[in-house]
Amino acid sequence: MKSQTETATCKEVVLFNSDTLSKTISYLPSIDVLSLAITSKRFSISDNNELSLIEESARIAIKDIATEEQLSALPRYDGESSLADYHYLQLLREPLTFDRLDGAEYVNSGDKSCITSRQDDYDWDTAFSNNIMRKGKHYVSFEVSSSSKSYIYIMLGVMRPGKANQNARGYPLYKQFYQNFSPSIGHGENNNKVQCCMYHSADGECWISDWDDPGVSITDWDGMEVMSYGGTIGMLLDLDEGTLSVYINGRKLGIMKRGLAGPYCWVVSLYAGTQVTIRRGKIPKG
Repeated sequence: MKSQTETATCKEVVLFNSDTLSKTISYLPSIDVLSLAITSKRFSISDNNELSLIEESARIAIKDIATEEQLSALPRYDGESSLADYHYLQLLREPLTFDRLDGAEYVNSGDKSCITSRQDDYDWDTAFSNNIMRKGKHYVSFEVSSSSKSYIYIMLGVMRPGKANQNARGYPLYKQFYQNFSPSIGHGENNNKVQCCMYHSADGECWISDWDDPGVSITDWDGMEVMSYGGTIGMLLDLDEGTLSVYINGRKLGIMKRGLAGPYCWVVSLYAGTQVTIRRGKIPKG
């Protein structure tokens, strides 16, 4: 007959193993998993080459719940653990939102996916998502409408993640904005000079800015087309190939820009009377 100590030890082996814990972790926000690792010596974070219980459990949870596309978008950098991957995976599985507004406003206070420009300010307002893209393929759709019967005036694309202060004005291609913007420093993967790349709906052109070299580069590209009176603009950022492609109402126009390297986040600049909703989409085939 087993003693109480032996019975307790058996229970610990059953309850506190990576397979069991991974099932629990898959239901927890990443911040709670990190708190568990920090506060409990039983789980801890390993300081050697072996994975701790919590890290091994996070690795198993990722394998169980992530799709192939999501796995391909999980880069591993020196110093990052399975907990960092699990946090990033949760961001990939959440709906896209506009996390930072610089002039723009939410249409409804409880919905951060839909914004509008200020009606009393006939200038460009900007909003960007904190969902950082570092690797893999990412597709987004922007549902655009306007209270005006004239052309839609909106710019859409990618920029370096970071934080703008209250003095940032206009859109991130110009000095007024990026001189008041602090980009997040990544792991050295920012190895090109395309700090911001945007599609302009009114002329279809590709607008590019290198914040270290004042000025904007405006270029034509094969398949470029104007968005006239609203609809859906889709964008596919392929960080494996380094390309940004544009779609209008589900129809692919073509590759707008090549040679991109992360990290990037989605960004929108819109003019008075314009409204846009951001949604994560499935990666188009072909």
